[in-house]
Amino acid sequence: MAVVAVSAGILFVWSGIKGWSILGTLGDLITGTKPNQENAYPLYKADNTPDGIGGGPSTRSAGDLDTSSLAATALQYDGHPYKFGGAPGANAQNPWDCSSMVNWVVAVAHGKAIPGYAPGKYTGSTHGPPTGTWGVWPGLQRVTREEVQAGDIIVWVGHMGIAISNTHYMSALNPKTTTKVRPIDGGGSGPLMIYGRLK
Repeated sequence: MAVVAVSAGILFVWSGIKGWSILGTLGDLITGTKPNQENAYPLYKADNTPDGIGGGPSTRSAGDLDTSSLAATALQYDGHPYKFGGAPGANAQNPWDCSSMVNWVVAVAHGKAIPGYAPGKYTGSTHGPPTGTWGVWPGLQRVTREEVQAGDIIVWVGHMGIAISNTHYMSALNPKTTTKVRPIDGGGSGPLMIYGRLK
């Protein structure tokens, strides 16, 4: 029983670090195949359906945007290139993924603490803490869906981003879609871990 529990924990952590869906990771582990595009990048969608979970242009109206400082910074990076596991660099000059985008905006651009790093200690030279770490970090105060506001951090099992309003969030999605605004509802990958506000 202990081996099963440890194996499940490793699967959960590995999927969170990689940003893959748990079922996709499990299926690929059983079959011994390399993860396909849709499993490796759960927000990837081959077609260009607007406002979908993957491809297509961002859709938002100016009335939706409440530009708190974190949200305003995140919005400056609309279209920023995506690279899974990417380290953004000191000036966000390099491609990033969903968690390294949040790491950079919160810690480098705003000098705040992030999981495992005191304020001012994360420089962007590495990827930094993965999505799953944010989901259990005590530096986020849990808020309800109704309370979400610009600047809140939204963490799903396989994805995360920064709310720019009560209805939309900014995130690095995949190599094709890059960093874009998406609807919060239906916009994540896997179960929701937390709607959180920096303490």
